[in-house]
Amino acid sequence: MGQLKISQVFGPTIQGEGSAAGRHCLFVRTFHCPLECEWCDTPYTWAVTDAKAAAHRDGFKYERDEPGYGLKRMEPWEVLDRLLALWDVQDRPTVIVVSGGEPMVQQPALIPLLHTLAEWGNEVHVETAGILAPLPEFDACVTQYNVSPKLASSGNRLSKRYRPAALEALRDTGRAWFKFVLTSEWEAELAGEVDGIVRDCSLDARRVMVMPEGAEAEGNVRLARKFADAATRRGYGVSFRTHVLLWGNDRDR
Repeated sequence: MGQLKISQVFGPTIQGEGSAAGRHCLFVRTFHCPLECEWCDTPYTWAVTDAKAAAHRDGFKYERDEPGYGLKRMEPWEVLDRLLALWDVQDRPTVIVVSGGEPMVQQPALIPLLHTLAEWGNEVHVETAGILAPLPEFDACVTQYNVSPKLASSGNRLSKRYRPAALEALRDTGRAWFKFVLTSEWEAELAGEVDGIVRDCSLDARRVMVMPEGAEAEGNVRLARKFADAATRRGYGVSFRTHVLLWGNDRDR
């Protein structure tokens, strides 16, 4: 199965986004992402070359081996030990959010970790951009997928960021929620891209949420107020970035 590429293991905290927002959890943040979203809030997991740094709006090149948030090659048991040092996930199970980066590029390596966490009674929530379909052995360990398909505002080309077959495979697990990030161009994004993906991939509107982009609390609230009515008329939910409202852009919360 091999080692895992990890950026952070942290908590306890709360899930900040989507249908599980507010729930107690711990995070396993993986390193590496094949996408290059210009507004990504975890660029330290992928913007480690000049070309990738240039794709992000901050333009900052992160050090791959930076000890705090850079790449750490860990065995599954090492990740478990780290989680246990933070919270007794064996005897007091909780939600474990596996994020990134893009964790689903490491599906085979993640299986032993996720299998043990699930056996101990934890809920395993996987955050993904929805560009890869789940492997059966991986899927068997996952309680919930938090799928965030990327829109044009991410800066990624369409063929790279939009994979209908992968979205449909995640939909068909019956355990996926879909969350779309909206920017100041929310009207065009909602009426064009979001509605189009929901229609073309036959997503259940009751499992669709929209969320404001940004790492500043007041801006999040201001933007969400603009699109909330339009979203709810469609049957979509609205998610804030709860951790941003509470702690700002703290990487460890």
